[in-house]
Amino acid sequence: MSAQVTLLSIDRQTDFIEAKQKALLGELDDALELFLELDEKAPGNDAIQFELGRLYQAMDKPADAIDWMAKAQRGNPNDNYAAFLAQLYEKTGRYAEGAKLMESMIKRQPGNAGYYFDQAEFLAADGNVKGAIGVYNALESRLGVTEEVSQLKHVLYLRSGDQKRAEKELLALVEAHPKTIAYRHVLAGYYESQGARNDAMRTYQNILKIEPNDVRAQLALQSTAPRKSSGGEDLVATMRRTDVDLDLKIGRLLPVAQEVARTRDAEGTEEAVAAARELVRVHPDEPKASALLGDLYFHTGRLKEAGEAYRTAVGLDEGTWPVWEQLLATLYLSNDIVALRKYAEQALDVFPNRPSVYVHYALGEALRANYGEATSLLGQAQLMVSAQPAAAKALATLNEVIEEMDAGNIVQPDIDLAVLPGGAEAPLGFLLRKGKDLSALRAYDGAGNTNALFLELLGDALAENGDKAGAAAAYGRARAAGSKSGGLRGKMAKVQ
Repeated sequence: MSAQVTLLSIDRQTDFIEAKQKALLGELDDALELFLELDEKAPGNDAIQFELGRLYQAMDKPADAIDWMAKAQRGNPNDNYAAFLAQLYEKTGRYAEGAKLMESMIKRQPGNAGYYFDQAEFLAADGNVKGAIGVYNALESRLGVTEEVSQLKHVLYLRSGDQKRAEKELLALVEAHPKTIAYRHVLAGYYESQGARNDAMRTYQNILKIEPNDVRAQLALQSTAPRKSSGGEDLVATMRRTDVDLDLKIGRLLPVAQEVARTRDAEGTEEAVAAARELVRVHPDEPKASALLGDLYFHTGRLKEAGEAYRTAVGLDEGTWPVWEQLLATLYLSNDIVALRKYAEQALDVFPNRPSVYVHYALGEALRANYGEATSLLGQAQLMVSAQPAAAKALATLNEVIEEMDAGNIVQPDIDLAVLPGGAEAPLGFLLRKGKDLSALRAYDGAGNTNALFLELLGDALAENGDKAGAAAAYGRARAAGSKSGGLRGKMAKVQ
């Protein structure tokens, strides 16, 4: 500021400093008035014009900000003014003007690579892909073939649908740096993304000619080779290797896991699970390994084991929301409602703004007959999804269901179960359909069931069938699961 202020007469420097102080204190209207007065007294002063541009920017008046900043830039072209003006052009979508600004800066400083990148980005944003590539070509003529420029040109060619030139850019990069393995991996990855499997494999083979111990290329080629046995020994052996990066192992195992989830093939399932277990054994402190094992168990219906794997994963890293979401869903579907409440409460501390956490917590409370708390939790979730009509409607239906349950109406066959969490086969959906059917309740019960409401209803059905001992056992399990049912104590007394 001081160098620019000296361009003002001494008597106006005090006014400039006063206006600047008001701007810094947030008194924008007063600062604006003072700077406009200064501009009248010293028209064409770029320091004043610049401050006016910044004031209008702070007041969220981008058009005025651009006008004043452009005046400052024309009067005194420099990096500082250009940076502010470029930011305004980008924010307002005036990309063509941004490109012209960068072109003028390139003419002043042809050796500044940053201006080339900025101009190309403005041109690309304006839809002028050909122009952007032309700028990158001009930069490349100065710098030679570099990874950054080649990658940017590659992306632009892809955007324009020119796969041939996109490929050519990566081939040029490899040719310019033939010993840089990373560039060949980029090329192989591109071929795989385009479905050109043979070209990808040939590229991996070339990598191994240069670096025979390149693990990523070895794994890529290995994944297309015939298996030595039906037991998946190769896959398990890969997971066992300590010299292979975890992400590469996951990249090898993930397609197998996805295929298992799609086909539920028994042989493939055992192979994938064995490999995932080995992955966890070799990488016990890596949450991604446990999460992948959990996914395999989940998609093959082994919910208890899935829950254990997900618990391990969140214990190692509590910051990954998708794993938490899978854990809560798994605990709910497996009827482990005590654990559901426990982990939902923990999840709230980490993800207080995720509606799904409140919904699962509400389910846990509803399934122990704590309906008031369940309704309160749903209210929080409803506030978060108020702008999402489908989600808001589903939560409104769930809230109506819980209100009916609170009124004593557990079985509600007329409810659209499809909109409820987990659908008709999930614990809540099951109770709404079969809450009084003894044979169905017995079949749905299982080890690890801590659904207190379910157990109370099971006790009711057993008592009605004359099985007092069975009813007493079911009621006892309900109490141990934390039931908040006001009638449970009286029911227990009747079957003693």
